[in-house]
Amino acid sequence: MNTKFNFNRYASRAVKYLVYLVVIFFLVIAIFSLTSSQGFNFSNLFREGTEIQIAVFLLVMSLIYPIFGYSSKRVYLNKSYQEDKQKIQSVFEQNKFVLEFEGVTTTTFRHKSPLVKAFRMYEDRIIVDFADNPIVLEGQRKEVYRIARMIEYAVRDDRNDG
Repeated sequence: MNTKFNFNRYASRAVKYLVYLVVIFFLVIAIFSLTSSQGFNFSNLFREGTEIQIAVFLLVMSLIYPIFGYSSKRVYLNKSYQEDKQKIQSVFEQNKFVLEFEGVTTTTFRHKSPLVKAFRMYEDRIIVDFADNPIVLEGQRKEVYRIARMIEYAVRDDRNDG
């Protein structure tokens, strides 16, 4: 799989996460202002002059998250991908992923739920590169690692399936 740094994908994720953080920030401010008897006043919630610090914090977090929030994970198979393909696709189906694309050396899965897609800012895609063994899963770190463990368990030969 092409594991080179993809700046366009990184920039897209950083911008999406910045928007996400700004929305969450304003929702928290709105909740505090609605539950406060004093109404909204920026100085009641934050010290004077912290606007730039808050903006820098949100920007830095949005630049850092795509680096750590997305990753690739190698999964070793005992057989070829084609022999374990049904088991692997079954793992994705159990986790509410549907096949989006099937190519010569890659397969792409997307989450079924429109709500989950929206919460993940439409970064719910998991790409499986099966050009070699180990196969490589790429996508959101939490999902990739969870599904990789499930695939490793599903394709183990030493289990008694009967």
